[in-house]
Amino acid sequence: MAFGAVLSALLGDFAIRAAVLVVVVLSWLALTLALLASRNKLKAKVELHRGLLSRYCDVIWDGWPTRFRIIRWEQVAVIEENGDTEEIITVQAKVEGADARFFRLRFGAGWDQPESYRKNVTTEVRNLLVDGTSGTSWDVTSYWLDDGRLNMLSHFHTPAEVGSSVRVQMKWRWPGKSIPLMVRRQPDLFTFRFGNPVEYASYRVILPKGFDAHFDAVNLDRKKHDFTIKRKDSTGRLEVELKIRNMPIDVKIGMRLEIKK
Repeated sequence: MAFGAVLSALLGDFAIRAAVLVVVVLSWLALTLALLASRNKLKAKVELHRGLLSRYCDVIWDGWPTRFRIIRWEQVAVIEENGDTEEIITVQAKVEGADARFFRLRFGAGWDQPESYRKNVTTEVRNLLVDGTSGTSWDVTSYWLDDGRLNMLSHFHTPAEVGSSVRVQMKWRWPGKSIPLMVRRQPDLFTFRFGNPVEYASYRVILPKGFDAHFDAVNLDRKKHDFTIKRKDSTGRLEVELKIRNMPIDVKIGMRLEIKK
């Protein structure tokens, strides 16, 4: 008598089908767990290599004589009601000291964000053409610093020569970046700090429709600094914008906003 017939006689057709189903499910689970383990191991290795690359680039950055004189820096933050924030930065800079192969920027949310938010941050860096349109994308390597900031290194396609001008557009979408302002209704900072000379910079914050805010300057003195802070709501969304010329070096400056209750 065949083995299947013996099983049928002992257990019945239903029991056989159930046993086969259990074997198939257990095999599928075992394969899935093996694939997940392999994927997680590969992901961890990729993150390790990316972090090492970024750290070695930091060493080069700190010791290389390349410097960027910022001619114009324009930053716009568009905030949603749940705190999600999309930012666009347009930069025009002049290369000084030595040819540039990449440049480094560091950004943070300003509060202790859970990893679940940070892992969904997306970034994009592109050339900005003379007519203002976006060019091709750049390679970007990044990793998270211990203080919660994103260390981002953007690599030129070819080295930018000393004396040449660089025009770049950066975009990122940062889930929950403005939760303290929008959800917790706490005063929130919108600041920047530069280690190189900056001739002109602006920071414009656009709130969700229907929201109003108090605002003031951070680390700025009208007797010492050439700046303005103005508001407008011509689009139906409140916009608060800081403009400053000849920014001080290595000083965090910007605005503090608080949603009106």
